[in-house]
Amino acid sequence: MSSQTLISPETAEPKGRAVGGTEHSWCRAVPGGTGIAVLAILASKLPRNSVLENALNKLQNSHPVLRSRLHSGSNTNTFSFITSPTPFIKLKAFNLSSTFKILENPLNPKNQSLSPLHLVLEHELNQNSWYNHSKAPSSINDPQDMFFATTYALPNAKWVLVLRLHASACDRTTAVSLLRELVVLVSEEEKGALQKEIANEVEVTPSIEDLVPNKKAKKGLWERGIDMLGYSVNSLRLTNLKFKDSRSPRSSQVVRLQMNQKDTEKIIAGCRSRGIKLCGALASAGLIAAQKSKSRVDKQRKYVVATLTDCRSVLDPPLSNHHFGKPSFRSLFITCLLECV
Repeated sequence: MSSQTLISPETAEPKGRAVGGTEHSWCRAVPGGTGIAVLAILASKLPRNSVLENALNKLQNSHPVLRSRLHSGSNTNTFSFITSPTPFIKLKAFNLSSTFKILENPLNPKNQSLSPLHLVLEHELNQNSWYNHSKAPSSINDPQDMFFATTYALPNAKWVLVLRLHASACDRTTAVSLLRELVVLVSEEEKGALQKEIANEVEVTPSIEDLVPNKKAKKGLWERGIDMLGYSVNSLRLTNLKFKDSRSPRSSQVVRLQMNQKDTEKIIAGCRSRGIKLCGALASAGLIAAQKSKSRVDKQRKYVVATLTDCRSVLDPPLSNHHFGKPSFRSLFITCLLECV
């Protein structure tokens, strides 16, 4: 049985809309390397490519932003989403020898014991398709995909499935939903389950600015003045940051902290007994770890802690965790607190 959902004649033409204000900011930022979401799954048995592609196609059918392409104007200052009526993702695969070449990249730290999964994740974080697109004058008006899927073969018959998404398609909340949906869809494909009726959305949902309630969107002159003063002060505190060797190639790396259930319960209990919020304790630990890693006790350094607050429930209408295309950079209010340690 085909896994493709039938497309009615009235939805055969591509849909689209212009990006919102916050979306536009991230469309400008992603080519620089900020705003790339990567999800990596380690598997002891990889499903057939046809099973994975069918599951990914169903994901695209259920979430219009995943089957959308980003179109930029001739001056690269205007962006819009063009949503295809049918899924189009193609699975890219690396065999064992190709994966080994990636893991042996000289940019990877040789003095640290990093797992193959960790190295593959960092490799994908540095595959910025949107940067290469913005630097090619011949393709600057070509639509850009928002969603990529790749498999990497590892030793001992293990595999890594990696999903790489543009910032405007995925955030922390929807990443969890995406992984859960994908696992269920792959399981159904492998079992040969009959395709269920899915209420597929045809168009990308409105921008975040269109979902903010009127009473929250309209601020008085005094409130706006306080906001502007706060933004100005924070920006001035960052203007004196010095960058050394700003011309050499840059790459993103990941620091991973994993705690067992017992240690997690101890931290939560300690926060409760001292009247400290868990986010505050984690932010403090991050600042201390960052300072310790520099091995410099003679000077103070500036660090930024970004506090994210989920606002899906207060939007109008409220968004569930399954609403894709509302990434954390849009659907979360962000407050940056500067601390010196």
